[in-house]
Amino acid sequence: MPEHIPENSPPRGGFRSVRTRRLSLSLLASLALVATSTGCDDDKEPVDPNPTPTAPKYTAKIKRTSYGIPHITAENYGSLGFGQGYAFAQDHVCTLADQIIKVRGERARFLGQGPGNQYVGSDLAYLAMDVMGRAEAAFPTLSQEVQDMLTGYAAGYNKYIADTAPEALPAECAKAAWVRPITPVDLLAYNTDLTLIAGINALALTIPSATPPTVSAQSVDPKQAALKPQPPSLEQLRKLKEADFGSNGWAIGGERTDNGKGMVMANPHFPWEGELRLWESQLTVPGQMNVYGVGLMGVPAVLIGFNENVGWTHTFSAGQRATIYQLQLVPGKPTVYKYGTEERTMTSKTFTILVKLSEGSLTNYTQTVYFSHYGPMIAFPDSALPAGFPKGALGWNAQTALTLRDANIDNTKFLDQFHGMNKAKSLAEFKDVYSTQQGLPWVNTMFADKEGNAWYTDATPTPNLTKDAAAKWATEANTPGLNATYAIFQALGFVALNGSDPANEWQVEPGSRSPGLVPFAKVPQLERKDFVFNANDSHWLANPQAPLTGFSPLHGFEGVPQSPRTRMNAKVLTEVSATGASGSDGKFTFDELKTAVFSNRSSMEELARASLVERCTGKTTVTYKDTTGKDNVVDISQACALLAGWNGRYDVDQKGAFIFREFLGAYSGAQLVNAGPGALFSVPFSPADPIATPHTLPAAPATGEDPVLVKLAQAVFTINRSGNTVDKTLGQVQFTTRTGTPIPLQGGMHREGVTNVVSFGVARTTVFDFAQPHSATYNANTLLAKEGYPINNGSSFVMALQFTDAGPNANAVLTYSQSGDPKSPNYADQTQLFSTKQWRPILFTDAQIASDTSAVETTVSGG
Repeated sequence: MPEHIPENSPPRGGFRSVRTRRLSLSLLASLALVATSTGCDDDKEPVDPNPTPTAPKYTAKIKRTSYGIPHITAENYGSLGFGQGYAFAQDHVCTLADQIIKVRGERARFLGQGPGNQYVGSDLAYLAMDVMGRAEAAFPTLSQEVQDMLTGYAAGYNKYIADTAPEALPAECAKAAWVRPITPVDLLAYNTDLTLIAGINALALTIPSATPPTVSAQSVDPKQAALKPQPPSLEQLRKLKEADFGSNGWAIGGERTDNGKGMVMANPHFPWEGELRLWESQLTVPGQMNVYGVGLMGVPAVLIGFNENVGWTHTFSAGQRATIYQLQLVPGKPTVYKYGTEERTMTSKTFTILVKLSEGSLTNYTQTVYFSHYGPMIAFPDSALPAGFPKGALGWNAQTALTLRDANIDNTKFLDQFHGMNKAKSLAEFKDVYSTQQGLPWVNTMFADKEGNAWYTDATPTPNLTKDAAAKWATEANTPGLNATYAIFQALGFVALNGSDPANEWQVEPGSRSPGLVPFAKVPQLERKDFVFNANDSHWLANPQAPLTGFSPLHGFEGVPQSPRTRMNAKVLTEVSATGASGSDGKFTFDELKTAVFSNRSSMEELARASLVERCTGKTTVTYKDTTGKDNVVDISQACALLAGWNGRYDVDQKGAFIFREFLGAYSGAQLVNAGPGALFSVPFSPADPIATPHTLPAAPATGEDPVLVKLAQAVFTINRSGNTVDKTLGQVQFTTRTGTPIPLQGGMHREGVTNVVSFGVARTTVFDFAQPHSATYNANTLLAKEGYPINNGSSFVMALQFTDAGPNANAVLTYSQSGDPKSPNYADQTQLFSTKQWRPILFTDAQIASDTSAVETTVSGG
């Protein structure tokens, strides 16, 4: 029988914060005082039956305006954090509660083993990463204002839990034992974990999979073996690392706006479920800070937004935040690796966690985790191997083992970075925050201000390899077949290096936030008066008229084909014509900016549809050979007519968009950005003309089937096979579901070159979601299912901002709405707005907020 441990027992070897220890000492002192004060004593002062109540430590005002947006005001940063934590918990208490038990390594204790013992593996991984220990050590080093915000936020969250009956919580966590009070260090540990999503966070489950071959060959206790976590599948890894993270960000300077002041367009493409949802609020300490925008779950700051003077947005960086190292092992010594001319012995730590078994009892599970001097050892499953690779080649075998170093694992400046940005009053102050804190985790920044300045930087923590080591990696990454093992990691988005060669170490340089990172003075940045932008390609073309060159390829590649979405963004920002986004004068008005955001233009449509229609007009049938080798005679005439009648926009009422998506879906991603045999275009990419190239469909052959029309036939065949019909509007097949009701959605895919992206992905670590339906797919490139295209990812907080003489003027829509609770009136209200391209005004000034007749103000106190 497993060892029985009471459900409410504390975790063994668990974390106790400094604050908890102080509270324990305080409690003991109080008990001692009581013990020495009992008995009869006629000389004692009488007890006041009506004592004066103690003033609460924190007080904040929360005014919820239309769509549930909280405007939080307090007299100090602790109270501001208290109000934000309370308001956030009202909307997403379950998500943060789940994430806290994740970073504490307690999921298996409360939720059981998980599928494939996944929760066991998660707990071991987080103990190995030591995010709790790192947070405890980092907390005293933070600025006092950020410490106060964290402490207040935790207290506000705890106040909400205390005020709310367990059965009244949202269904995902109603009556759940894991919804518990949290400490400021818990919150900081979770914020630390958020910095790791571009690196070790995505590979966390590979850590407990790394076991030396001699250990794995030994007999183990069957009870322990039954709890051993299984390695993540390749599909799990790909979903976490290659979810359609993205974003478009524009900062438009005074030369390109109608009033000479700055503009910002924010369009982050992030998950619509889980911990990576964005949450909107306004945070005000009168006379000190007044900032509006969104942050990730549980972050006591605004990550994308504006204040009275400056505005900014972010996009996910194309650079590298981590390196995977393959170690050459010493023969006969599986935990000793070669390093130059020496040998190094791995270190190890043994962790014991609690696991809730199916019948409800708790038992211990113990496993040893190994580390190189770079970081934890990791192991990939055999499912990640292409045909021809020996079993265990990416695991831990007698010859090699894998390890990982993450650039954000020591990022203690994340919150001070954003707090400083929130308070900045000018470009100079904004830049100074970047220089002194260097805490941005994984994003580019586009900034504009009321003076008409525009600024771009990719200041994310980047491994500082030598020029030779970086060049060698870039050659291997971009030369198919040169290094098959490293190519596997490149496909997952990671750098792979020979860890036994000291030449691949990160180089220490003065001015960097942590040893081994590129210092801020050497990261890509560009200041302009016209515009800067990014759409998840590298820094290279932040402004096509001023390419940024000469940087390490670990910041992203230069001189390479750009994505269809980057090309569309650049075209919108550079075109000057009567029909262009900024009109014939080339100066954006606020309305022109908003129209451009939801134009749903497609660079691929503008480059290819007219020629495709010309080719298919008058053609009735085309033969398409399916994956089984069977010839299928496909009638393309209806599809061709629908393409001819389509206006080219990915709007909900448009027919033809469905067909064109599947036509493009017949091509691989590489075939859309390169030219040559089998590609969509015949004129190749040119670094001298990177936005216009590649282009032009290949000429039809003199005899035989036209390959372009065969792709169209494939699209029709795929649509029919899925059970759909080619004449459906986009809104009939592209939707999200709220409380069982489908909501049609505008927008397109990244590969189609639509800036307003909607997609499907599973980039989350929460143990629950809103169960968006998605059956097996008929096209891996488009994820077409029998339901069509269910959406749970993409455009999220869409904001258009312009500075004016009267202050910032902004509109926005939070596509998935403010609350995660289906019972809330703010669960789907903005999703309906997004469906119909409607914006809502951002209420920023006191007068604007007061004008909202539906506003409800609450004062919360406690702590």
